[in-house]
Amino acid sequence: MWRSPERLADAIAEDLKRFASVDLLAVTMTGELADSFADRAIGVAHIVAHVIAAAAEREIDADRVGFYGVDGRFHGAAEATSLPDVVAAANWHALASEVAASIAGSGLLIDIGSTTTDIVSLAGGVVATTARNDHQRLIEGSLVYVGCRRTPVCALLDRLSFRGRESRVMNEVFATIDDARLVMGLCPTDSEDRDTADGQPRTPQHAANRLARMIGLDRRSVGVDEARELAEQILAAAKASIWQAVQIAQTAGRGPWILSGHGPDLLEIPTGQPVIDLSVTWGRGLSRCAPSYAVAMRWLAERTARLTGFGDSIVTNDCESR
Repeated sequence: MWRSPERLADAIAEDLKRFASVDLLAVTMTGELADSFADRAIGVAHIVAHVIAAAAEREIDADRVGFYGVDGRFHGAAEATSLPDVVAAANWHALASEVAASIAGSGLLIDIGSTTTDIVSLAGGVVATTARNDHQRLIEGSLVYVGCRRTPVCALLDRLSFRGRESRVMNEVFATIDDARLVMGLCPTDSEDRDTADGQPRTPQHAANRLARMIGLDRRSVGVDEARELAEQILAAAKASIWQAVQIAQTAGRGPWILSGHGPDLLEIPTGQPVIDLSVTWGRGLSRCAPSYAVAMRWLAERTARLTGFGDSIVTNDCESR
């Protein structure tokens, strides 16, 4: 979405080839805000056009492609393009709506993804917030721009203690929170994955080098063991940011916390707090891409309500802004 937006249709079509049969496509997007697009409307139009092109390659009719909006409805391609502020960044709403309808009618949904954390109040079986876009949600506090992979270290804190002395942090994207989690053993190592700040592998050794750069050092003087001192502070800062938003949201009502995403280690759960873990309820794989699974289930339910007597395959995929 950022470096090669013109390849989106090809990427989606390639994903769809992994499935023998696909009857419907349910779409929710976050990538429309990528800075490769001049504005959100252009981003939405681009994504819609590329999804329809990918669907056509698999001989999926356009009327079987639904774009979810924060109005709780699915829209066809033309309507979605004309309503960019409705279908833009609607993934959180799709997940919250499905959870409120099928998991818990009231409570607090906390979805920690790679880039952001969504904290959404549920009440009476519906999404209990009037915020409908990123700006409103940032003001409200239900959107926290802290995630478990892409958040730059310099966005979390401006000082780090190391070997008994405090150092200012370099305001460069030398490292991300993913590096802190790697050296702490909180996420899998993947030497083939180079989606990192320096383009080097996602291994603890390379992660330690990236973290060292944040305070003007490098691998010659900082190994994995010592990098853990830096990582602990970085993760503590991320947890504090998320916890502050959770406390504010929790004052709006009581109920279970419904957890999803792939950064559960960034949330401290108080003793006695009821929890519904979607990695257990739905399974770890579906919890990892919970908004996609949720929008698929809602699209299938809407179609089934209109028509009966046919089966549909469900494919889930996430398009993110970076």
